[in-house]
Amino acid sequence: MPNETSAPYTLRFLNACRSFGDRPALVDAVKSYSYSELKGIVSGIMNLLTERFPDETMIGVVDQNDVYTYASILAINLCGKTHVPFNIRYPEEKLVVIAEKASVRIILSSYAFQCGNLHILLTLGITGGISEDFVPVKKSVNPAYLLFTSGSTGEPKGVPIYNHHLNAFFDFFLDGGVFYFDEKDRFLQVYETSFDVSVFSAFTPLLSGGCFYLLPRKTFAYLEIPKILSSCEITVLSMVPSMLHFLSPYFKQLRFEKLRYSFFSGDKLLNSLLQDWSTCVPHSVIVNCYGPTETTIVCSHYLWDAQKAVKDSFEGIVSIGKLFPGTNYVLRNAKEIGPGLLEGELCLCGQQVIDAYLNKENSEKFMEWTLDGKECRFYCTGDRVRVNTEGNLLFLGRTDHQIKAGGYRVEPAEIETALRQVSGNSLCVVMGVDSLQGSTQVVAFVEGKGDETELIRKLRKKLPPHCIPSRITFLDQLPLNINGKVDRRELCKFV
Repeated sequence: MPNETSAPYTLRFLNACRSFGDRPALVDAVKSYSYSELKGIVSGIMNLLTERFPDETMIGVVDQNDVYTYASILAINLCGKTHVPFNIRYPEEKLVVIAEKASVRIILSSYAFQCGNLHILLTLGITGGISEDFVPVKKSVNPAYLLFTSGSTGEPKGVPIYNHHLNAFFDFFLDGGVFYFDEKDRFLQVYETSFDVSVFSAFTPLLSGGCFYLLPRKTFAYLEIPKILSSCEITVLSMVPSMLHFLSPYFKQLRFEKLRYSFFSGDKLLNSLLQDWSTCVPHSVIVNCYGPTETTIVCSHYLWDAQKAVKDSFEGIVSIGKLFPGTNYVLRNAKEIGPGLLEGELCLCGQQVIDAYLNKENSEKFMEWTLDGKECRFYCTGDRVRVNTEGNLLFLGRTDHQIKAGGYRVEPAEIETALRQVSGNSLCVVMGVDSLQGSTQVVAFVEGKGDETELIRKLRKKLPPHCIPSRITFLDQLPLNINGKVDRRELCKFV
């Protein structure tokens, strides 16, 4: 059990409310909400939770992309409880599994929502004045939030992020002397709350007096990004590289003079793409970040510089830079590939790194090593990296078949399990295939015959959107290598 730790939102958010009560805090599709208005909604939801459900610790929140979604998250955290995101685009079957694993019985939603037999509390219209005796829980042993990622066993696994993990993360971004945010900053929040970088885009401004704008949820929503960047004079933007790929055809028409910071994370980033993007954001600091969910959002950064980036890239992929203070690494199965150059599997420990998954699942991902004379517990990322002579980490690829698509982690085994269930075929293989622009697509191969459209329809009832293959290829027989295993290189010929 972790030590009692104060929530990172508590003092910073309440101080921002006192200092910037009349300034905008959040802008959704309906209106702009001031800090005072947001605090009132948070207070109302806190009252609801403490009066009706004082003993419930795991609280689900449906992401409706509105002020009530984020007020609910704040209220849960300020009550010392745990926020569990529920993505409205996930199939009900998947959400029921998440609820069971997380022991969630109560879900907050601003609009009608159904998930098995769970109790839904509607938050639309909740408000409440803030009295002087408004006292949030200052310390809590509960996780701040619990995210579920694609699991190699075929089911999602829970990643509990505690307050001390988040405190370390925000200490770097708000007090580390590398970045500076204040009440004049306007962030664009493009992520769903089931994606952990949403915590950066939504709560960094709320802890520093700034404001964040919600990207409308619609088909081809990424095409709304340039319009909002310009019309709202956004100063801080965080995106996954795949969004940049979608925008690249329009680069010559785009120029965002007000953008101060341009952050990227969630997948490999091509230097050639950043070279072109840099002409659109002439006054922006461009930052490539890295970090699995288990390391609390991101745990390394690389300040991109056009003159140095080529030297610091590997096969055109931008460096992931250096780790944040308080995070350390070892390289498993390390080997020296040249003078002063090491490469191996990146294993991380430190203030932002979790010790175990929910219910101790997948314990083989965690190892004990001695570092500087002290026994430390490391998370083994499965990412192969090289350390260059300047100490920057270069991403080389995976040690396994895990896929990163659109910033989301995709375990082929989870999709293969679902494919076998819906197809009735015992032999299915899922792979990630890179495009020329650097984005990754999920593709599947099934031995035998079948209807691609029908299989995808059935998969949508079992898997979240980012796990749905972009195509399914049927082969009379999947190619095998000399060891009798499926030959993935040979399969690439059929893509």
